[in-house]
Amino acid sequence: MRDKLLQKLKIKEVRFIVTTLVLTVVIAGISAAFNLSWRSGFVLAFGMYSLLTWFAINRNDRFLKRLLVFGLAAGFTELLADCWLVRNTGTLIYTPGEPMLACSPFYMPFAWAVLLIQIGYLGWLISLDEKLWKSILATALIGFAVIPLFEHWAKGAGWWYYVNCKMIGNTPWYIILGEGLICSLLPVFFTQIHRRHYLLQLPMGIVQGLWIWVSYVVAFKLIG
Repeated sequence: MRDKLLQKLKIKEVRFIVTTLVLTVVIAGISAAFNLSWRSGFVLAFGMYSLLTWFAINRNDRFLKRLLVFGLAAGFTELLADCWLVRNTGTLIYTPGEPMLACSPFYMPFAWAVLLIQIGYLGWLISLDEKLWKSILATALIGFAVIPLFEHWAKGAGWWYYVNCKMIGNTPWYIILGEGLICSLLPVFFTQIHRRHYLLQLPMGIVQGLWIWVSYVVAFKLIG
């Protein structure tokens, strides 16, 4: 690992974000096992985003603060992708009766922010020691492996489910492909956000949110 980057790397930051990812996966699995309804999705999304925010403020972690802005910008922009999945593909069904924002549960931007920060951070760590293309590939593979778990558990948890498409378990194949593509660009964005001291995170978050939409469209056209 490069000496200058190693000096800047905060071990507690690494441990904290990895721990939040593990907790997020565990809580999602428990929500599915006990059918805890959309309320568990709300608690998980807002609770985990609040926890990340607390850490960033408490430790004056400028990098994480910028990532929180990036993630939320991406999460709100992703609402466009959700509407496309619901209205255009007809494959995504949200549980009726919960508070909505556009076509999505109102906690969805925060849920996306949390996952993008957690997975993107792992990809960024890999990029410190490997060539960028390797970190892009690794982060895509992490996206393939991690996010579909939430898609699979979502039905049991009472968050959402899919219909009329090719699936493995409760997760469509096109969603798995799309979420690998979604995560692939995160090391590129995180590297730039880490190096810069101005508000690059906001436009990059919007671009990431649009990339989520593009990734789903491409994946659905290919295998949906």
